[in-house]
Amino acid sequence: MSVPDPAVLADERARNKRYVQTLTDKASRVVRIAKPRVSDDTKNRKGVRQLERPIPQPFVGRMGLAAPDPLLQTDSIYIGQWYARERDFVVISWAAPAADAFYGHGPGADLLGDVQVTRAFTPRGDEIVAYDDERRDSGDGETAFDRKAALVVPRPPARARDATAAVVSPRAAAPPYRKAIATQPAERSVPASAPADPATSGRGTPIGSREPDATALRHRKALLRTLAIPRRAGLQQVLATLQPRQHDLVKWDSARPLVVQGHPGAGKTIVAVHRAAYLMHPDREGAPVAGKVLLLGPTENYVKHTTHAVRDLVPDGGVIVRSLGELFQKLVPDLDVRRAAEDGRAETYQDFDTGLCTLVDSAAGMLRRRGGLDEAKSRSEAARMIYEELHAKAVFASPDWIPYLRALPDWSTALCTERLSPLLAYCALASGLHRFESPGHVIVDEAQDVRPIEWRILRSLVRPNVGWTLVGDMNQRRSDHSSLSWKQSLEFLNLAVDTHIEDYRSVFRSTTAIHKFAGHLLPSQERHGVPVQEEGRRPTILKVRPADMSTAIVTAGAKLAREHPGGTVAAIGVEHSSLRAAFARHGWRARAAGSDEYSDGQLTVRVLSANDARGLEFDGVVVVEPIDFPKNLGRHGLLYTSLTRANRSLAVVHSKALPDQLRRAPADRID
Repeated sequence: MSVPDPAVLADERARNKRYVQTLTDKASRVVRIAKPRVSDDTKNRKGVRQLERPIPQPFVGRMGLAAPDPLLQTDSIYIGQWYARERDFVVISWAAPAADAFYGHGPGADLLGDVQVTRAFTPRGDEIVAYDDERRDSGDGETAFDRKAALVVPRPPARARDATAAVVSPRAAAPPYRKAIATQPAERSVPASAPADPATSGRGTPIGSREPDATALRHRKALLRTLAIPRRAGLQQVLATLQPRQHDLVKWDSARPLVVQGHPGAGKTIVAVHRAAYLMHPDREGAPVAGKVLLLGPTENYVKHTTHAVRDLVPDGGVIVRSLGELFQKLVPDLDVRRAAEDGRAETYQDFDTGLCTLVDSAAGMLRRRGGLDEAKSRSEAARMIYEELHAKAVFASPDWIPYLRALPDWSTALCTERLSPLLAYCALASGLHRFESPGHVIVDEAQDVRPIEWRILRSLVRPNVGWTLVGDMNQRRSDHSSLSWKQSLEFLNLAVDTHIEDYRSVFRSTTAIHKFAGHLLPSQERHGVPVQEEGRRPTILKVRPADMSTAIVTAGAKLAREHPGGTVAAIGVEHSSLRAAFARHGWRARAAGSDEYSDGQLTVRVLSANDARGLEFDGVVVVEPIDFPKNLGRHGLLYTSLTRANRSLAVVHSKALPDQLRRAPADRID
């Protein structure tokens, strides 16, 4: 709206410093409080004492009102992660209903009256380094931000609150003004323009505008400034620049299943992480989630990538971040696919078919009737007994399963065979010896890659009334054996097929040039993403002789690393061993044994397989030999995913022919 004023920034930084110190002080003297662990339908279960420990984080934003709010006694209100009231400013939580006024929409958007102006802050650590103002009304005169002295209004008389407030508010001992901002009055629950119940409509349209975020950005300057910041190893929270549709999805009713389908870089992981935090935040409206939130991702790299943001947003471990592999290893601790002692067989649909679950249940039943499982001393031992029973009794299976069961390797080999991990995990489940505390809500990121047997495992591990959020992109499927549609995934989870599927079309990460280049791999009717970052050079395609591939890969990686100082760069191929050997031959060394980070002493490049790169993002990416990437059902899902890991720069190095679609894609070509 206006050029940032250094004096204003200095004032905001001083207040922010006091706010962060206040949260630090509160965190150091936290006390245990009794809080309900379960929702109303199970409220007779024993509660659990939990810690409420605020996490010191900087301001998110600020809003100026047309008139002072009588409860807060001010017309200038800050948004932060946690409530605080100082002598000259008040901060409300981003999760409170009244914070909808800052985001410009939602059921609580009118709780504080008319909003004249909002201010989004750009943080760096605990500091505020920039701000962006956006005028909400049509005026151009003075706002609440322009007054130098704090506004003082008489304390209002006590007024009756809605009778449901005390029930809904998670803070029974909070002051009256705090309850009002943490609890949404019933009479303002849904604007007249929105459907009263999203679950009753075929698509379940949530509250808010249907216009794509990319065409109606809020705080555009702050958003573009954030997107231009060099990528870090870990995901960062972006509360200040959440866009309207993202905000809708983050605050979606936890009891109603949700699917978010979006292009690469659409902010799906941002939605997943912030939704997990919102569901566990004590200031949000509604009944508490009946347990913790499980955020499930595809790889250990994904867990490392998202954990930083989760820790910044969620108190006291309310969100558990796991990969599917880690979940399987919780069920069968002896699993060790890193030993790479696989049986050498290619995966087939039978490895992941739910019919395999029926056979496992039958084998477990036979063992149980003979008392065989009574001798098991551990869950892994019981899983081994069931697995060996499955192999021994193959002759009793239907004809189409007999060859598969007879070909199963011995137990020790199976423990190292990645394609058999779901089978072994289900054997452990069938033993009945697992002790898995059901979460209250499950968020599955990269859900397009979850196979049928894996959906069955997830469904078996949680209570029937658990909430579900699925996030992913069907165009990025890496396997022929995962669901062909979101409807099919929902059927595996026994969820209603009319669950809302959000077709999110905005693209934040990749520049327009990168997005259009990768989009040539999609059917024409699927190329409907709307990129936010319009600037940026075209991808570079470098064709070299086979003998020069090693040098070309390292040179391209080093070039991007120099162009993005302070950022992150990756080299991605179908598998990583040959790429890492190339960097090693040119004098680069791994940061530590087993690390995917390679350095020449000054520059650093992460060297990844296409599978390990899923869910990650980098400033620059080198994709190696695109034609080697396997297709699934005629689509280039794994290659498409790898190309779109890039935020600002993309290089493609190849010696073989390119896929036909990429030969037609706009790029700078060098032979």
